[in-house]
Amino acid sequence: MFSFRTTPLLEQEDLTLRRGRIAVLDSPTAWHPQYGEYLGYTLARYRNVVRLSSLEEREVIAASDAVVIEHQITGNRFDPFLKPLRDFLLEQNRSRKPVSVYIVDRFNPSGRCVEGGHYDGLPHRHGLTLGELANMYYSEMNASFPLHIISAAANDAARELMPWSIPQPCGFGSLFSATFMSGAYLWNGTNVSCGDGTTRPYEMFGAPFMARLERGRDYVWENALTWNDVDSPVYDRATYMRWCGFTPHTGLYAGQECHGFQMIPNPGETGYNALLHTLRLIRFVRENCPEFTFNDRMDSLAGSEAVMSYLAGNLDYDTLRNHLKTEEQKWLRKAKKYLLYDEPLYRIK
Repeated sequence: MFSFRTTPLLEQEDLTLRRGRIAVLDSPTAWHPQYGEYLGYTLARYRNVVRLSSLEEREVIAASDAVVIEHQITGNRFDPFLKPLRDFLLEQNRSRKPVSVYIVDRFNPSGRCVEGGHYDGLPHRHGLTLGELANMYYSEMNASFPLHIISAAANDAARELMPWSIPQPCGFGSLFSATFMSGAYLWNGTNVSCGDGTTRPYEMFGAPFMARLERGRDYVWENALTWNDVDSPVYDRATYMRWCGFTPHTGLYAGQECHGFQMIPNPGETGYNALLHTLRLIRFVRENCPEFTFNDRMDSLAGSEAVMSYLAGNLDYDTLRNHLKTEEQKWLRKAKKYLLYDEPLYRIK
C-alpha cells in the first residue's frame, strides 16, 4: 500500500503512529525550526520512540511497528544514503512481517535538473526527492508493504529552511555544492583532490603535483586566462576558473598544499552542465600532467564505458555529449511516472 500525504507527520491519525512502537531515523539535516529540535525528539515526547543511527539496525526495526525516515539527500547518485534506503525497502518487501514506512520528504537541493547517463539505476544528477526515489524503488520491487510519503510541501522545515542550510556529512554544504557536485565528485576517482577537507568541497580541485607543469615556455596551471578563454578546451561560459592554492585538513593530501582551481559560477549565465565540464577538466589534466592517475573507484563513478573511453582520449567530446543526451532523455521518460510534485525534470540543452 502506497500513499502520498499532504498533511504533516504529526497530524497523521494512523494507529501505528499513535500507539505503536516507532523507530525514527533523522539525520543532522532533519532539524525543525518550529520545534527547535529533531523530529525524533519531538515524537519521543508523547510516542513510544527509539532513535536509529542507521537503517541497518535490523533487530530494532523488526521489533517496531513503524519506521519514520527524514533525511536530506543531495540529488546525486553518489549520495551514501541511497543504497541503504534501497536495501532497507528490499528487506521490507521480502519480510513476512514488514513494518509501516513513513518518509518525511524534503525538496532536492540540486533541483530538477538531470545530468549524465542512466547507470546503476540512476544518472549522475537525478532530480528526484527522497520520497520520489522511494516511490520508484517501491514500484520496481512490485512491493505491497505500507509506504507513506509525507509531502515536502507539508513540512514546515522544508518550507522555511533552504535545503543546503545544514551541511551534510558527504561535504554538501552550500548552494554551490548543488551546482558542481554531480561532476566534481568524479575527482574522487583520481589522485586530484576535489576540495574535500576544505570549506569549499566540490568547488575546488587540485594536487601538489599541479603546482607548476612546464609545457614549452608556458606554465599552463599558472595562466588562469587560458582557462577562461573561449578557445580553451576546458572553457565554460557559466563558470569562472580562479587559479588558487588550498590545504585540505582531511582526506586526500591532508596537510599538504595543493594547487589548482576554484570554480565560480557566472551569475549572468545559466545552463551549466557540471558533469560534462568536469569530464573535460579531468581529461585535460590527464593529458597535461604525467603524475595524474585514476584509482580503482573511477569505473564505478564514471558509470559507463563511453565516459571512460572519453577520459582515456578514445572518444571525442561531441560523441560523448550526444550519448549522454540520449541517456538523459531515457531517464526523463522513466522518472516522469514517479514524480510527486508538479515541477517537471529537465535536462540542459
